[in-house]
Amino acid sequence: NTTRFHRIVGAVQNYKWGKPSSQEPLVKRLHNASSSTLDPSGSPDEPFAELWLGTHPNGPSSTTTSPPLPLLSLIESSPSFHLGTCSTTSDIPYLLKVLSIHKVLSIQSHPDTALAVKLNAANPEVYKTPCHKPEMAIALTPFKAMLGFRPLAELHANLNNYPEIAEILGSESVKKVKECYERTKGVGDFDNGVREAVKGVFSSYMRNFDTGGGKEMLEKVIDRIKAKVVKSDLDSLILSFSVQFPSDCGVLSPIFLNVVALSPGESIFVSSNTPHAYVEGEIIECMARSDNVIRCGLTPKFKDVEVLCSSLTYDTFKPEVGMGIELGGGTRRYRPPVEDFEVRVTEFEDGKGGKVDDGVDSGSILLVISGSGTLTCQGGESCDVKFGDSVFVSAMTELSVKEGGEGIKFVRGMRNVG
Repeated sequence: NTTRFHRIVGAVQNYKWGKPSSQEPLVKRLHNASSSTLDPSGSPDEPFAELWLGTHPNGPSSTTTSPPLPLLSLIESSPSFHLGTCSTTSDIPYLLKVLSIHKVLSIQSHPDTALAVKLNAANPEVYKTPCHKPEMAIALTPFKAMLGFRPLAELHANLNNYPEIAEILGSESVKKVKECYERTKGVGDFDNGVREAVKGVFSSYMRNFDTGGGKEMLEKVIDRIKAKVVKSDLDSLILSFSVQFPSDCGVLSPIFLNVVALSPGESIFVSSNTPHAYVEGEIIECMARSDNVIRCGLTPKFKDVEVLCSSLTYDTFKPEVGMGIELGGGTRRYRPPVEDFEVRVTEFEDGKGGKVDDGVDSGSILLVISGSGTLTCQGGESCDVKFGDSVFVSAMTELSVKEGGEGIKFVRGMRNVG
């Protein structure tokens, strides 16, 4: 089979943090636009959290043929044709997603490969694969997230501004942060002493919260914030977390973690062993195909505080916000520092179109997020697409687009082709 364009359908995940149906989340609209099995009886409160496009066993994509063919089976029928010459497996190494976030996701990290192998061997029910899970988020709407530990100067200031937290931290860990700050004047990030100090306060907080009076301390913080006439952005975020997850250790996590706000088109990369949590907004996410998540707060799920606290890097930094690189052909490339994946966003305005590229040495998954048009390639093959349609594109496809009179915008996930 030398067909290069294969229409596929993804899987929707209805996690509780997703946007409710009544708010017309992007995940719902994309799914409904491409699905022939709509359920009109759905509740207006039903959350639509994620749309998955890929071969992940918990939500595998299939072709729209009759009968449907699992995407993995299609790829396995001719791996070198569909995945390219550089692929060493018969599967795609990434998962492309759309997220519609209404409530904050859990505070979590993803293990590097070495740790993932150990966790999978020791606890395969929780850590299901021996693989790392780096990920990248590209904002489609205004998007807020927590990512990594704040620079030392900010952490030092926050501990002073929320003095109640010292009740469960222990004087020694607070003292170390103060000493590091006075020694470095806040410009000594990536210093091992700073890492140890940050590890000390964060680990003490997480380990002591449930048994050391954390809930009572949190109540004092919340009461004081509510009484303030003028509230800071950090105050407001803490209050919103306290409504979503009352008495949870994660409510005060923004004291330790950076809060980053992205505009549409901006991106962040989440490396292994880095604490993070997505807060609100709608995004494209691409990640290595893995299930490994170590959680410690803002979740009713299993919290593995000891593993998380012992595995984080404790680097303190300001998150780097990317905008991608213009490639031509209406395309912007978002390339992370891992081999598993990259994302390209292509947009043509009304009345325009043309060649996108001369072919990439990777199978790619294409999702139309606005407009309509016709995909064409060598050999005269074509594929009409519109909002919500997704297509698996075989490797080395010389892709061109003719937009359909209203412009077109689509995203493509693929292996990082270097």
